[in-house]
Amino acid sequence: MQGKKVLVADDEPFAQNLLKMLYGALQVECVVVSNGKEALEAYQKSPNFVHVLMDIHMPVMDGYDSAKQIRAHEKAKGLPRCKILGLSGDGDPKTKAACISAGMDDLLVKPLKKEQLSQFL
Repeated sequence: MQGKKVLVADDEPFAQNLLKMLYGALQVECVVVSNGKEALEAYQKSPNFVHVLMDIHMPVMDGYDSAKQIRAHEKAKGLPRCKILGLSGDGDPKTKAACISAGMDDLLVKPLKKEQLSQFL
């Protein structure tokens, strides 16, 4: 899977390090940011990610708003739709529905396993 790149947005340093390790084991480059605003800015600068993995609860801008703005950016620029995966410790169906409504493609529930990530690469 070398040569692939993902964008990870999570405000927790432990989660950031764990995700870097998991993607590293898959030989995938991982760009990590700490909030939804930084995720939007990183995507606008370089929209060539295999997917965006985004915690839904972050400071500055949450994952829901960031996903909506990424989708608006894609539409405005005529870019292909990038897969956006919400990330939460809450697997409630209402949370998943809120992610889908915000423009995300799926919700992954913490704790994650390498195999869960690899299916989206």
